[in-house]
Amino acid sequence: MTDLQQLWPIDPITDEEYRVRTDAVRKAAVAESLDAIVAYSTSKITANVRYLTSYYTRFAGHQHTREAGYYMFGACAALVPVDGEPLLRTDALWDAIRATEMSKYADVAASTSLGGDIGRVIAARGLTRVGVDNWFLFPAADYLAMIEAAPGVEFVPTLAISHVRAVKSPAELERHRRAEMIADAAAMAGMDAVVPGANEYEVGLAAEVALRQYGDLETAGGCIISAGPNSATGSSLPVRDKTIERGEWVLFDVLPKFDGYAGDIARMRMAGDPDDLTPELEHLHAATVLMNAEVTNAVRAGVTAKELNRVATDVAEQEGVAEYKIDLVGHGVGLDIHDVPDYYYDDRPLRANEVFTIEPCLLKPGVAGTRIEDVVVVQEDGCEVLTNAPRGLFAAVTV
Repeated sequence: MTDLQQLWPIDPITDEEYRVRTDAVRKAAVAESLDAIVAYSTSKITANVRYLTSYYTRFAGHQHTREAGYYMFGACAALVPVDGEPLLRTDALWDAIRATEMSKYADVAASTSLGGDIGRVIAARGLTRVGVDNWFLFPAADYLAMIEAAPGVEFVPTLAISHVRAVKSPAELERHRRAEMIADAAAMAGMDAVVPGANEYEVGLAAEVALRQYGDLETAGGCIISAGPNSATGSSLPVRDKTIERGEWVLFDVLPKFDGYAGDIARMRMAGDPDDLTPELEHLHAATVLMNAEVTNAVRAGVTAKELNRVATDVAEQEGVAEYKIDLVGHGVGLDIHDVPDYYYDDRPLRANEVFTIEPCLLKPGVAGTRIEDVVVVQEDGCEVLTNAPRGLFAAVTV
């Protein structure tokens, strides 16, 4: 498929696939000697609950009740027991109709206390050991309400759901492939707008428009787009009063979403001609391209993210730029833009059909930042690279 106008429509993920997902989480619970798992998600980190139920919260903020005053809404949770029917709860009271319409679980309700509501169900069902996935997001108010409602139950942190959904189904992989087609188009739209004297904000807008023109209206995250020394922060936003100077490059890290699944890409484009490229910038770019290539060549089932990070570090040391390399070389991608595995220290062997980024980054304060990012699918003997936009700094040089 090459015509972006043909990306839509796409067949929906089937009810049978949702049943398979729930069954896989149940098996993971048994493997960890759990009676059930609580999936928790927010409007920012949606994947666990959305993966199981298709529902996700879109907004967060303060909500008032007659009984308790204000509380913070913007989360949802699912309880997946090893035996018995699962359930879904949202704390956005006004979103109950949407939750009911979207949910693949029949038991759906809105609650001002997710923890208390789920805790009462746990107690009523006689569960004794329950895992909480996204433990670090689970708020104190809900945790305290849950343990009060279910005294004597052992609640433990788990990544069982996160590890189950890291391996993508064919339907999910197709969504990732289309998301990366949009990523390519958005990066190219932004790069095509880069010329000396262009406005940084307008250049960034060209990429942002393409994301929404071809993908979901809601992107996978905030784009990182900046020129010259601004790119050395690693996470800057385009500004309206920045004029792109000859000899500066613009860093594009853009994040499409296709039918809920995140895409990612990073490229740079120089304003001007090859004669405007300084040896320093040329070396930073070339070292980044080399890190990307060497890590990509090392990917296969069985390797660990930690080992891939070491490959990038070895190249950075070889090229004399290790002091500018950030530790992060990539991250998992799925319904959330930044998922497991994370490259820092994860030594779990990668499995076929996991999807993650390869994005070595150099940040030289006051000079520039680099990032060449691709999304890949792990295969038994290598990987499938889903991104195809040229890596060169100039339109005529593709690398």
